[in-house]
Amino acid sequence: MKRSLAYGTLLTGLSLLAGLMLVLSSGCAAVQSALNIENPRYSIRDVRPRVAVAIPLSASSIDVDFALEVDNPNRVGLDLDEINFNLFINESRILESVRSQQGVRIPANGRGDIQLRTRIGYDNLRSLWSEMVHVIQGNRARYELRGDAFYDTPVGRLRFPVAVSTTR
Repeated sequence: MKRSLAYGTLLTGLSLLAGLMLVLSSGCAAVQSALNIENPRYSIRDVRPRVAVAIPLSASSIDVDFALEVDNPNRVGLDLDEINFNLFINESRILESVRSQQGVRIPANGRGDIQLRTRIGYDNLRSLWSEMVHVIQGNRARYELRGDAFYDTPVGRLRFPVAVSTTR
């Protein structure tokens, strides 16, 4: 008798736990569906390259600062945690997997500014020679960032693709 009572109590507890898990999981899905969080839009507002020539030349670099504007079309604010990106200049991949920690709040139906900084080292500078010649000749460089942005949202951490470029 005691064995069947303990067994019944255990089954009841497991059933209640399973029901609670089902309600919670469907509740989170319902919240995510109701919020319908979509990828923000990105635009490059400013690009500032700075050349640092050093001796020996192998210590030379170019620092590039990007000012990005993020337009959040969602009804909830988003916290931009980090951006991972590849840098292209005139369609040539210059840097891979640059990671930038952010901690920037993008308000609901609003805009926010992000500052990204990257350094192009000497090894990458040699591959940029033809692009630099075009810039010296008066042609503008076309910068492009491609990667992923990670946002902390009311429904958890979400990853969205980022693809943004300057116009020629």
